[in-house]
Amino acid sequence: MMVIRKSYLRRRAEHGPGSRVADDVRTSSDPSLMARIASFMYSDGRFRRRRPPRELEDFPLPDLLSPMADSDTESDRLKHLLDLAFLGRASAGELDRELDLMPVGGTPWQPEHFVDDLFVSEFVDSNVAIEVNGQRFRAHQGFLERVLSTPPSDLQTIRYRQAILRELDGNASFVEASDQLLVMLYRLLTLLRASRDDARLEPMRFRFDVLSAFRSVVHQMAEGFEGATSGLQRLGDAGREIRDSTAFSHLQALLDHNEKMATLDLEVFIGADGRLRHLEIRGLSEAKGNPYFRRPLRRWLDRLRVIYRRYDLGSEELVERLVMGVWQEVAPALLRLVQLICHLEFYTVSRTFAADARSRGLQVCLPSIEAEAELEIEELFNPLLLALMDRPVPTEIKTTSSTRINLVTGPNSGGKTRLLQAIGLMGLLSHCGFYAPCASARMPLLAGLFASIVELDRADQSEGRLGTELVRLRNLFESVPSGSLVLLDELCSGTNPSEAIEIVDVVLRLLKQIQPHAFVTTHFLDFASQLQSHGNSDGLAFLQAEVDNRQGATFRFVSGVAKTSLAVGTAQRLGVTFEELERLLENRSRFGETSCSKEIDELAPGDHGKQE
Repeated sequence: MMVIRKSYLRRRAEHGPGSRVADDVRTSSDPSLMARIASFMYSDGRFRRRRPPRELEDFPLPDLLSPMADSDTESDRLKHLLDLAFLGRASAGELDRELDLMPVGGTPWQPEHFVDDLFVSEFVDSNVAIEVNGQRFRAHQGFLERVLSTPPSDLQTIRYRQAILRELDGNASFVEASDQLLVMLYRLLTLLRASRDDARLEPMRFRFDVLSAFRSVVHQMAEGFEGATSGLQRLGDAGREIRDSTAFSHLQALLDHNEKMATLDLEVFIGADGRLRHLEIRGLSEAKGNPYFRRPLRRWLDRLRVIYRRYDLGSEELVERLVMGVWQEVAPALLRLVQLICHLEFYTVSRTFAADARSRGLQVCLPSIEAEAELEIEELFNPLLLALMDRPVPTEIKTTSSTRINLVTGPNSGGKTRLLQAIGLMGLLSHCGFYAPCASARMPLLAGLFASIVELDRADQSEGRLGTELVRLRNLFESVPSGSLVLLDELCSGTNPSEAIEIVDVVLRLLKQIQPHAFVTTHFLDFASQLQSHGNSDGLAFLQAEVDNRQGATFRFVSGVAKTSLAVGTAQRLGVTFEELERLLENRSRFGETSCSKEIDELAPGDHGKQE
């Protein structure tokens, strides 16, 4: 670190305010002192204020998530953290926490209505591991969760993201360039994450490494995306704009001067025994064409000038001044490129999810989303099940303009809840421009998403389970706009059936007024049959979980109303019958608690992999 010696500060006080020393330099306790000193110093030791060139000071983020680049991406805290990181004063986790909070754009969707029920966090967590050319990285999970929880409300943005994925899917060279760029950005971020001790062991080498990594990123952007027609074109344009800037020319010259300040020609003779016989220096030439080159006489005069002006600065401190000056010039562009990491991760994670699904024999797609369309999905699967089984069973879903509310019935463990999650995640991922878990899909532009699938009890809740569910229903009709996707799982199943049916009937009739695309599961099979047969099904469609000849669930869904929930069969499969339970009680009294518990485990193995 640059040191301003006490003798220098004393001389500054003796010279008074008329000296050329900047008034801002007063104390060495300021963590950004070095950067501030560098911005005030001439090469001969005099001080002045230097500003970054305007061409990079206002450099925009090459936005890959929105066709209208968001100009409001300035993060004063992230900028400050980068400055501290370059000085070796930032902690390892601060940069990543700030990147997780990057802007993701606005949305009319209300994440609190669906993120917990669709397990968005778990879906992201299962896909954040990124592997590129044998190197493993972990994406910024917080940022990805926020992106997938705030889908854009306009078709232009959705199609912009889809176009980038299509171009990556159809051009291997762009995939390679994108992966290589992400690896280079990770290397740059890894350097900036370096602990304070690591950065202070060899501070000059550390800073040159950071600037060199930034140079590599810029060249990769400028050269790797020639011919791109999607949003990837922005990467090439941004790389060339930085590369052609005055600030980058200063960076290039400084790095060249550091890496190749002089060339030494040697003549070496090696004997038959492998030993060195002769070594002669034939020539030494300095890189005179570099802007940072100074002839020996000029260097000597500069040093005399510093001494004459009574500045107690060493050669390392003058080099530090050059490095910090270049840093200030390129820092605005580097700030944007560090933020670009999260945008590239979005597409890399999407491609990782697609590759995993395809490796299991499942298909993914980029759905066709139109302002006015019906829901048509082929080979839909629940992506959450990829963590539990090798290949979930896909199914088809179709709705019409006259039957947008679907009443879903079927046996226990037949896949009804998993179906709702699959539909919800398909709609959410599609509107985020992410790969959707289905072979093909055509769907309307949704105005929002509401899911009531999982109801977790909390210690501080004032209502019971039924009351909490009814409050959620009230929120549905209070805040969910028309044209939303609504998912309701087993309404009012925890109360008296006759009263519950009345509430379900009210909900179904009122849902028609907000014109959603709705899927409602129920175990009230007689009620569903009456709606279907008595002509009360205006606007309703009926889906049932398919069963095979042996009354086993196929996890597919067909038209109609289920005849039975197969609760007795489920109880028999889990060993919950009168005879089995009676035998367990007899064993309990005969052999004790331990053997009984062991036998229960053997009779009722876990249903891992069931699409409940």
